[in-house]
Amino acid sequence: MRILILNRRDIRNPSAGGAEVYTHEIARGLTAKYGCEVSVYASEFPDGSQEETLDGVRYLRRGGEATVHLRGFCYALRNKAHFDCIVDEFNGIGFFTFFFRNSVLLIHQLYREFWFRELGVAGAFPYVIEPMFLKRYRKKRTITVSNSTKHDLERLGFHDVRVVMNALRNSPFPVTVGKEDRLTMVFLGRLRSTKRPEEAIRIFKRVKEKVPSVQLWMIGKGPAEEELRAMAKDEDGVVFKGWVSEGEKMNLLKRAHVLLVPSVREGFGINVIESAAVGTPAIGYDVPGLRDSIRQGETGYLVHSAGEAARAVEALLADPARYDEIAERCICYAREFDWGSRVDEFWAAICGPPA
Repeated sequence: MRILILNRRDIRNPSAGGAEVYTHEIARGLTAKYGCEVSVYASEFPDGSQEETLDGVRYLRRGGEATVHLRGFCYALRNKAHFDCIVDEFNGIGFFTFFFRNSVLLIHQLYREFWFRELGVAGAFPYVIEPMFLKRYRKKRTITVSNSTKHDLERLGFHDVRVVMNALRNSPFPVTVGKEDRLTMVFLGRLRSTKRPEEAIRIFKRVKEKVPSVQLWMIGKGPAEEELRAMAKDEDGVVFKGWVSEGEKMNLLKRAHVLLVPSVREGFGINVIESAAVGTPAIGYDVPGLRDSIRQGETGYLVHSAGEAARAVEALLADPARYDEIAERCICYAREFDWGSRVDEFWAAICGPPA
């Protein structure tokens, strides 16, 4: 099968995130396991080549993030007869293929609250337009990564939605992992408003009132970094790690006691599963996506405020036996997230009969 995936960014893009990891892992799995010819059409970025092959997947890059959707649509329109399946990846806006006979929709999450967080009052326009535009796809076969997004789509009139969740790029670690001597919390993600990294610092300040030796590692880069540094400049214990390699990321997660995930919403929350793989529970806000990736009371806790998050951290660490039990469950849970299985599910979703 010849497959074209249209996405705003690709795995090489410096701004790539979980959606791009998902796309690449699915694409290379379809190539290796099912013999597909997969092409990914995405935007250009500085020092990136216009065309390359990575893990058997052909990458085409044209235009910037403001023009890639129109250019991708034109490319797909010119070549739609060549491809057996066109995957239109929707990130706030799609590639307008809703009238193509051979297209399917892939969407990780609705942006909803993101628009206001990123654009302020100006976000009201895309907030209204996004569901109107999405409804153009409601008759298409659709793939998403969580039940939260599936329910969002069904409320918009979608009736053929398949859930194919994220998976891990690293195998779960053994249970015997070493933690820091002092209570250590970690934030992992882009330092931008939609991830609410400032909430991680607020949680840190609350915990510090009871545990003065606590430390917080902020892993990631982003536009909010300067503001966050100013917010934490008088706080002993907040360490900005910046961008780190995959190996260092997993090492830091392994050594931490708790992952903080205060996002506005997530598609799924792959950082929760990465953390679980090294026996580190997550405490996240009770929002779409995180409700799917955090198993309440088993692999972490869902909370509604910085104060509630701080109390959850304190309670978790006050009972070492309970903490060890949750850490064990985290690792067992992470073993469920295998890319081989996800590729099979994705293949079944694009080739199976209608729901």
